[in-house]
Amino acid sequence: MVAAAVFEKGSFAVAEVELPPLGPTQLRVAPLANGICGSDLSAWAHTEDFLAANEAVGAVGSNFDPERPVVFGHEFTSRVLEVGSEVTDYAVGDVLFTLPWVVDPAGVVRTVGYANAYPGGLAAEAIVQAGGHVRLAPEVDPYLAATLEPVATGVNGVMRSGIGEGEGAIVAGAGPVGLGAVVELAARGAHPIVVSDLSARRREIALAYGATVAVDPREQDPVAEWRRLAREGSRLYVVEASAARGLLASLIESAPAYTVFSVVGSNPSPDALRTMSAVQKNASVFFLTGPAWGESRYEALWRAYDHLREGRYDPALMVTGYAGPHGVGTAFEALRPKEGDVEHVKILIRGDLAGDGLLTPAEAGLS
Repeated sequence: MVAAAVFEKGSFAVAEVELPPLGPTQLRVAPLANGICGSDLSAWAHTEDFLAANEAVGAVGSNFDPERPVVFGHEFTSRVLEVGSEVTDYAVGDVLFTLPWVVDPAGVVRTVGYANAYPGGLAAEAIVQAGGHVRLAPEVDPYLAATLEPVATGVNGVMRSGIGEGEGAIVAGAGPVGLGAVVELAARGAHPIVVSDLSARRREIALAYGATVAVDPREQDPVAEWRRLAREGSRLYVVEASAARGLLASLIESAPAYTVFSVVGSNPSPDALRTMSAVQKNASVFFLTGPAWGESRYEALWRAYDHLREGRYDPALMVTGYAGPHGVGTAFEALRPKEGDVEHVKILIRGDLAGDGLLTPAEAGLS
């Protein structure tokens, strides 16, 4: 049994949970820091919609029984405690950015953190499959590296769009995923990079990560801003990272013809758009997550790690708070989507922190 922040019947509590036995091709790890993802917020606040969306496409590996306890957490770094008898690529003591996947005894691939039998990063220990993880270099902060998953998601949206140097983009939503898109766009030499977000704090971080301008869409139209700054005749690329209902449809109608849309923000609630508008605009729309077709590893994750290791962005800017296991419920409430400015961007959970409230980075010893 291990301690964990357990989600059950709509609320969190710290309790002991059972850890599955270690398989021959698996690792037993101790999570160091765990990021709260937008999908975690959906699973918490809109559980029925979250489960229904997965069920509709047969994503059984990401579904859980809401009547039983579940331990969230799929964005985490960890230290290897034990390796299975057939594992050769990892060793006890390795510090990893951990890919949250595991194969259960029935052969079903489960997402660690969304499986009742496999506790996620909000537990003191977890079982994961021995493959795909990033072994962190000694100079990489093992706590801040927990931001890699959302950054990689944003990087993925840019990589899959095919945008090149000197071409312009709009990033809708400057949460951790959108900020990851900004990092990749800046690294590619994209121009202009127009970021749109309601939060002044997030816009400020986007500028620090390389955005050309960052606008409040209630006051400035991001498409108009792109038109003002882009070279004549250039193509527009849009990374939709906000998951705001109705936004994709609105952007398709306001963007110029032949715009390429990469949708990396997901909302479990149904949405709608006019397909005729998209057809008339010759819009290219990609919905994406994880490795691309034919990839043998998640290339966007390794690209994001390269950005982190080379210092192309400072992850500390986006980590605005920390909490321990008893503060998980408070952290989720602080990240609940709301209109206008927000106090927090990314909150990391660390098992070594005490108390039931939120801590600033300085209070957590990670200023």
